Amino acid sequence: MTGVNDLDAVSETALRRALRLEPDERVSRLDATAIAARAAHRTPVERLLRIMRGVALVGVSLGIEAAVAVAAFTAFAELDPSGLYGLALASIAGLAERLVPLASFAMDPAVATATLAALVFATIYERSSGRESLRVRAT
Repeated sequence: MTGVNDLDAVSETALRRALRLEPDERVSRLDATAIAARAAHRTPVERLLRIMRGVALVGVSLGIEAAVAVAAFTAFAELDPSGLYGLALASIAGLAERLVPLASFAMDPAVATATLAALVFATIYERSSGRESLRVRAT
């Protein structure tokens, strides 16, 4: 293909040829002045009908929303969540009973000191072995 840039997947001339209109196609135009002129020439009856349609659409959508809200309220009003609350509280209490000994062990100063020492020794070992370089090689 001639005229193809090495950096482009498709040449500009090929794109222009692909976007050209066929002989039987018309150029689509959006004429804002014609739309505004057409809107200004509406009769009062047409304007009133448009307003009434808008109000009716809003009314129908609010009616649907109100019906859904009433149905949801009646469905949720019958629920008794006390059993769920009791189950949640019992499971949280059981979990806390198991975590308290672990938390007290983790708060022991010897554990923190041993963890810090292990981290320092592991870092020194990794730096001295030279297996991995800390530099990033950009290619």
